[in-house]
Amino acid sequence: MSMRSSRIVDIVLLVACVCASSAISIAMGQDANWDLQNYHYYDPWAWWAGRSLDRDIAAAQLQTFLNPLLDLPFYAMVARDWDPRVVSAVLALPAGIGAWLLAKLAWLLFDGDDALSRMIAAAASLAIGLTAAMAVGTLGTTMNDWPGAALTLAALFIVARGITTHESLPARTLITAGLLMGIASGLKLTVATFAVGGCVAILLRPGATRRVRDAFVFGVAVLAGFAISYSYWGWTLWSHFGSPIFPYANEWIGSPWWEQAPVIDRRYGPHALNQWLEFPLRLREPRPFYVTEVPYADARIAALYVLAIVAALGALAVRTLRPRDDLPAAPSRATPAWALVGVFWAASFLLWAAQHSMLRYIVVLEVLTGLLIVGLLRLLLRRGYAQAVMVVATAALIGTTHWPDWGRVSYGARWFDVQIPRVEPGALVLLVADAPMAYVLPFFPPDARHLGVRNNFNFPGRRTLIEKTIADAIRAHPGPLYSLSYPAGEAAEDLAAHRLRRIPGGCADVRTNMRTSPIELCRLERTGDPTR
Repeated sequence: MSMRSSRIVDIVLLVACVCASSAISIAMGQDANWDLQNYHYYDPWAWWAGRSLDRDIAAAQLQTFLNPLLDLPFYAMVARDWDPRVVSAVLALPAGIGAWLLAKLAWLLFDGDDALSRMIAAAASLAIGLTAAMAVGTLGTTMNDWPGAALTLAALFIVARGITTHESLPARTLITAGLLMGIASGLKLTVATFAVGGCVAILLRPGATRRVRDAFVFGVAVLAGFAISYSYWGWTLWSHFGSPIFPYANEWIGSPWWEQAPVIDRRYGPHALNQWLEFPLRLREPRPFYVTEVPYADARIAALYVLAIVAALGALAVRTLRPRDDLPAAPSRATPAWALVGVFWAASFLLWAAQHSMLRYIVVLEVLTGLLIVGLLRLLLRRGYAQAVMVVATAALIGTTHWPDWGRVSYGARWFDVQIPRVEPGALVLLVADAPMAYVLPFFPPDARHLGVRNNFNFPGRRTLIEKTIADAIRAHPGPLYSLSYPAGEAAEDLAAHRLRRIPGGCADVRTNMRTSPIELCRLERTGDPTR
């Protein structure tokens, strides 16, 4: 195939992947997940308005302090009142690009087969990977796991192609891949797991003579990419709180604005040796809050784990039983590119499990399971059997998958339909429940100020500078005070801690098209001397 024909095929495939992902996203309905209601709209709005860290305080709970750059396109589309279906289609673009990159990686890895075998293997890999539970469940959502997955797949493809076409990896290949991984990590910190996995894969790739040098160049490029996408926000957090990743890792950084303790404990995933050994098997259909908040069923990682064990035992048996001198070693299909993908997957999975075990963070590993499952089947079975088993395995894995649902709503005329009761000028609005409510704050009068009194990050009596600043702001505020709560009537004791109470008959509903609705808005009055 000529270079021009190859480019035309690439363009057609990219357009097909993007159109398919956008169409599926629209058909699935408008995203209304918890995080969207909490911070994906509020954070970029507050940052753009210059109020996210001082005028408003912890209004979007712990997630107030996340880098807002990745959410700016979503905010811009909604703020400009784009049709919700168009917004859904745009949110799915990273998934379409990721699917295209996965197809290119599959075609590269299955090189050497005849055209039909290569096409069957690539098609099975894509069908398995792209229908994985988290890959579909997060499609067209604001959870922002697909953008990181697409950038990671781009970096992985660039390095795999470099290994295939060059005896040693060129510096430009390592720098480009590292920059992509670093930018993705800065946009969403959990993606840094894959940057480490990529570095390990480059360092451990077989047959390389400059592995340490290559891993170093890749790592420096990752840091440079991270600086590009995160340095502004990191400096902003440092200027406000004395920590570039506030409030995370404060047990080591020691910002006075938060306790010197982990802000999030790792509750998910394995904790003992036996749990680690069975962990991939338990990912098939775990209980809620084992690796994600909502139910799902997906046997891909479990199947990959079993196949990898069988392949390892088979290789060990062959190595042990085969006479060393009488017979030549069987040709291996484990090329350097395959080894790169396998080591990347294993290293990233282990690091992810040790860090947080939140399954939707590893969309990129889920979509790669198709490649690895098909690759192991080809390794373990004769070609004629392997192709039949691929088809059966693909049908079985897709047929037994139950995709998760974090919440979607029907389309309307606009993304948010928020009806705010009359609010007096100069209001101080106290969010007194840990429900996701910050999405309504951009619809309040622009002179209103919003404080997170009770949420997953703060509550009255906590000995942090954040809580002291909130208490001081409530005490000194000369104007009207309001509370926001969902469900109604929450947190009377928290209001009492600030010498406040709801005025009888002073409550009204904030009604929206989201799942967290109606939200109770109540006028407050003081119950004692505010200066005490």
